[in-house]
Amino acid sequence: MRQLSEALQKAAHHQHSGQFSEAEAICLKICSAIPNQPDTLHLLAIIYAQTQRYQLANDYFQKAIATAPTRADFIGNYANALLEQNQIETAIGYCEQSLALNANQAEVLNILGNAYMARNRNEKAAECFRRALQLRPQYPHALNNLGNALQKLNKTDDAIRCYQRALELQGGYAEASNNLGQALKSLGRIDEARACFRKALQSMPNFSQARHNLAEVDSSWLEPLQGKKLFLRRYEAEDAAYIHHCHQNDVFMRQYNQYIPRNQPIDDLAAKLSQTQAQHPCQTKTVDWVIIRKNTNQPVGIANLVDINFPHRRAEFLIGLPNPEDHAHGTALEATLLILEYAFNRVQLNKLTTNVYATNAYSQENTLALGFIQESYLREHLFNPADGKFLDVYGNGMTLSDFRSNQRIARLSRRLLGRNITAT
Repeated sequence: MRQLSEALQKAAHHQHSGQFSEAEAICLKICSAIPNQPDTLHLLAIIYAQTQRYQLANDYFQKAIATAPTRADFIGNYANALLEQNQIETAIGYCEQSLALNANQAEVLNILGNAYMARNRNEKAAECFRRALQLRPQYPHALNNLGNALQKLNKTDDAIRCYQRALELQGGYAEASNNLGQALKSLGRIDEARACFRKALQSMPNFSQARHNLAEVDSSWLEPLQGKKLFLRRYEAEDAAYIHHCHQNDVFMRQYNQYIPRNQPIDDLAAKLSQTQAQHPCQTKTVDWVIIRKNTNQPVGIANLVDINFPHRRAEFLIGLPNPEDHAHGTALEATLLILEYAFNRVQLNKLTTNVYATNAYSQENTLALGFIQESYLREHLFNPADGKFLDVYGNGMTLSDFRSNQRIARLSRRLLGRNITAT
């Protein structure tokens, strides 16, 4: 018995240290001598679950439970493995079975809460996490999970307190830092959210979700775009008169965007611009720029990224110069190159799309010449109430791989910007 105990302790030590092959080898050796030793079967099941060999894990959990049917911890750990396999209802059943044997298991209540949350039964989930915390007040994982349930119940302030308490108990808890950042972001507290995502990545450098979240709130979204002859900056209240002037240009708006509200009083437009400028693009899902010529410091056009889709790293691109005389001076091309550099290099989008009215053959030709690929031709796609006619629309796209391999953009950017923007 002493040898068995020592061997199991050694296997458990290897398992806790992540040395799964060594732990498995010891357990299998024990099983060859004592086939139905319940703790060995249970430890093997845990090893197989941790290494995602779930069929083996399930088999060994069932063997362990069959040999020791009153071991609540065996049943609870099996429930956790089932939850990892997305067998939610079965996991709930095993949690309840485990708690019937021993109601004072904070870990199993935490597993049950996660199972309920996977079924969007968030009130039940929160109740489970609270019960776990009654049993173990200093349980950071239950606090983090309670925060997640409260977030889903739109109780963001309460969720924030849970995440903060979890971090007080476990300072390097990357998931709690990331979740706190998400909660703060939902309240518009972008600078604080950014700090949380950075803290999560300091604790766990390969935490892809935190890295994605940090990219969404990064301050680089807000910085101006600098070219040789132009710079682009975000709309400000002082741009209201110029933007209003653009909106009143019928010829320009017929090619740029026929569906923008065009009759706002300048003061109302200024107030709206000021409000938008105070927000981060992760809140507005747009970036709007005025194109300014450096030698005169005067605006010559407008450009936008709209419908920014952060999960899919995609946005729609628009650009327009209301004065036809500016079309021949490379202004639109330089501004476009700056925006391509911004989109693919600075804020790391994967795709830009652009929709061009079929009546604007010149723009469609230039779009394709630059390297966008026509992906659709939508017949009678938009209704224009001004003339009662339907508009055909070209749909074009450029992916990151298209951009990186585009030799024309490489040559043009070297000439117009002094740098190859396609290089990584």
